[in-house]
Amino acid sequence: MDRRDWIEKRKHIEDRESKERAIVEKLLPFLEGKIVAGYMPILGEVDVTRFLGERIQYLPKTDPRSNRIRFEKFDHETKLEKGHFNVMEPPIDPLSDPSQIDVILVPLVAFSNTNRLGYGKGYYDRYLKTSKALHIGLAFEEQEGEFMIQPWDVALDYIITDKRILAKKRGDNYECCYK
Repeated sequence: MDRRDWIEKRKHIEDRESKERAIVEKLLPFLEGKIVAGYMPILGEVDVTRFLGERIQYLPKTDPRSNRIRFEKFDHETKLEKGHFNVMEPPIDPLSDPSQIDVILVPLVAFSNTNRLGYGKGYYDRYLKTSKALHIGLAFEEQEGEFMIQPWDVALDYIITDKRILAKKRGDNYECCYK
């Protein structure tokens, strides 16, 4: 399957709210007392924003000139604006300090082990390569599958689905723990 097929499959996942609740239940222990960067979901991505409320303190802002993202401070009073790719983004905040972020929640198109297939522009891979935060991908179980992993792709520390948690180990091996 190509990205378009995966995205279409993701858009038609059934029992979405119940599956998102199951993902949040597995995710919460990772967020306790942490500074968290999230994302505004598009095209059927896992939407945990409505369950996490004030726990998400940063959101990505894209810079299409450099093909990079940067995380900006966010609270629920922040007026979001439509950014590149029609994603709702926070305005630039000169007081943002993304080095304080402990956990980054990462959207994905598909996953295999703890590897993610994104949209193909490399925004997250470039950012994650330099980030010391914990990288957690959020996915529906139906998004697991085979795809080509590129040398520049960054494996995530964890992928949490509605059914399990996949954890990266040394050497890019992974373990699965069911909860």
